[in-house]
Amino acid sequence: MSGFSPLQEQIVTVSIDARLFVSGVAGTGKTTAGVERVRYLLAQGVPADTILLLTPQRTLQEPYLDLLESPNRMAGGEVTAATIGGLARRTTDLFWAYAAREAGFANPDRPPTFLTLETAQYYMAHLVRPLLEERGYFESVTINRNRLYSQIIDNLNKAAAVGFPHTEIGALLDSAWLGDPAQRRIYADAQECANLFRNYCLDHNLLDFSLQLDIFANILWQNEQVRGYLTQTYRHLIYDNLEEDLPRSHDIIREWLPYFDSALLLYDNAAGYRRFLGGDAVSGAELSAACDQVIELDESFVSSENVIQLSNVLVSAITNQGSLDAEGSESAMEFIMTHFHPEMLDEVVKKIAELIGEGIPPAEIVILAPYLTDSLRFSIANRLEAAGIPWRSNRPSRSLRDETASKTLLTLSALAHPHWNVLPPKFDVAHALMFALNTDLVRAQLLTEIVYRQRDERLSNFDEIRPETQERITYALGERYTTLRNW
Repeated sequence: MSGFSPLQEQIVTVSIDARLFVSGVAGTGKTTAGVERVRYLLAQGVPADTILLLTPQRTLQEPYLDLLESPNRMAGGEVTAATIGGLARRTTDLFWAYAAREAGFANPDRPPTFLTLETAQYYMAHLVRPLLEERGYFESVTINRNRLYSQIIDNLNKAAAVGFPHTEIGALLDSAWLGDPAQRRIYADAQECANLFRNYCLDHNLLDFSLQLDIFANILWQNEQVRGYLTQTYRHLIYDNLEEDLPRSHDIIREWLPYFDSALLLYDNAAGYRRFLGGDAVSGAELSAACDQVIELDESFVSSENVIQLSNVLVSAITNQGSLDAEGSESAMEFIMTHFHPEMLDEVVKKIAELIGEGIPPAEIVILAPYLTDSLRFSIANRLEAAGIPWRSNRPSRSLRDETASKTLLTLSALAHPHWNVLPPKFDVAHALMFALNTDLVRAQLLTEIVYRQRDERLSNFDEIRPETQERITYALGERYTTLRNW
């Protein structure tokens, strides 16, 4: 095998009845070996549908999917690529009749509805909003309501991820609080909201992530027939980035490992970046005891000595342990020291422009912020656009309907369907036109004042506008508006 280290070759070509635990820092070729291991198993005649590829999140499966979706791959079944949540959903859907009865759903004869994060937030808001407005729940909490809803959902998810009953959320939060005793009331409020949401789900056949995982771990995996189905269906396991997965997932895999014909577990040392999402690197490392052989990769194929040195120093500072020395001629970290915030943003964009000038693609550059406010996003976006640098933003904690693109689509949908009797205010229409037509707010507001009258429930034609006003708006913008209106 050309281009692979001896240890990588050993991992790829080990017998198809071995269970390996492979560890190493990021960039040492673990995932590359994992992809080639899948290729090797398929080449050895292992049926694709007996291979389970498990990762903490779907984006980590992309290197494997590139192989599995390649036109050059062998014909046959399909490798199952899943997260523990995806596996829980599939199994719950397959054994719904049994799961619904055991979990206490009110309508086990009706099909389930699996909730996404967005739909879970929708139902949580539907249940919690009256408590906020009518009964004064969370009065001392000042965060945005959408963040409040998502944090209650996070508490449910973390309870399921660790494996304690959701009814103990409030007590555990309260026991960890050392501040003002008056604040403890909010934990009781959180517990009541969590209970209300779970009961609503059981009454209406709704399954959020926490309920799916609870059903899979507490009911389905404990059932002899269901466990037999899973262990007979999947005979080979590839488990990548397991250090970022949930302790509940590790517990299930620990019990499942003896049933696999072969298993390859890939673990990043000094990782644990998803800890705040429930990931547990410690319980992941303990899976090595259930494997036949442990291999550690220590040769990085991607990181410079400077970056390795930075990583070692950070790990040493966080863990209070001595760090491994790594030689480097230059510092891996630079500091931007400015007096004012706008100056700092200017320097950030200037640095990005320098990196792009050195040949680094914009897609490989990221700006991280603890909290991306609208004003910060606007300031950075303006500077990037002025420099001709393409960009995109991601705010997972923010409701999708609060994003500009989503608001625009919702506003345009309401305008296109007057029979819905949803008349958007002029403010929303102006912002929708500003975004959709790529214009400034002044022209968008002027256009809105003329073409949108709520009583008419429609947008009027640009040709109906007086010529002098058309000139103020500009004919180029009028042409784009006409195209949008006709569409």
